[in-house]
Amino acid sequence: MTFFTFLGALSLSVLAFELMNGLQGAFSTFGNSRLINVQSSSANKRRSTWEALLIAILPGRFDPDQAKNAADVVSLLRRAGYPYDTPGEFHAVAIRDFSLFLAVGGLLAGALAAMNILVAAPVIAGIFIALGLRRPYVRMKILAKKRAESLRNNMLIGLSVLSSLLSSGVGVQEALRRASTVGGPFCNLLGLLVARMEVEDFTKAIEVTRAHLPDPNDVEANLFLRDIRDFFANNRPVLSSVQGLQESVHRSVVEATEARAALVRQRAGLFGVMAVLGLVLAIIAPFMGGGLM
Repeated sequence: MTFFTFLGALSLSVLAFELMNGLQGAFSTFGNSRLINVQSSSANKRRSTWEALLIAILPGRFDPDQAKNAADVVSLLRRAGYPYDTPGEFHAVAIRDFSLFLAVGGLLAGALAAMNILVAAPVIAGIFIALGLRRPYVRMKILAKKRAESLRNNMLIGLSVLSSLLSSGVGVQEALRRASTVGGPFCNLLGLLVARMEVEDFTKAIEVTRAHLPDPNDVEANLFLRDIRDFFANNRPVLSSVQGLQESVHRSVVEATEARAALVRQRAGLFGVMAVLGLVLAIIAPFMGGGLM
């Protein structure tokens, strides 16, 4: 109990400090010129005491400048479609999520300790701490998975437009530029590819585009990028490969739709069985209660 008392006192002192600091900042603006704090350069955002404590305790997890997995965070941001503008914003959200899970875990651990269940208190706190540390990364992986599904559906449209443009005699780079205006995850990648090819070598542009794939193991997307590289490197025809990829993607989309429909039918059948069982129990239960009386 001494540890929880110390933790509560520390939390109250930090809260009081933040409240007094906020009040001082709010009332200090009165009576001063509005231009007294104007700066020509953007100032760094001030961190709260709690954020500073977390960064000091776990710098490799919450500090963008000292993160051990900075490359993994950047890769997740690319694969998920940049839900956060910078890695710093991602780490700020990670601090918020960890604080929420830590507060809930601390409250549950305190409640268990108050009920003299001291064995389960650290276990519950540890589980919530682990969940709070993993939550931002799990969310990014879920977003990347959803974006991969959207890219597969949009790839069918983009390849159809690209095939039509190439069949009509439009150049490859111009066809890529026009197809990128359709919109969607795959067409946006085409726009990124065209934009990068205008400022650097096509090999580097293709590697940058490949790094932004939501699923690095996507066979069709990697084959498409390989065909584009072979066209610019060896002048190989790209129309036939685009048409073949279009048929392959169409087949995979149809199979995925059929699998999803089969799963929906299976769940509907299970819900129907559960509804029938519930109806039977609702009819029999009054008679069973009367027999017991």
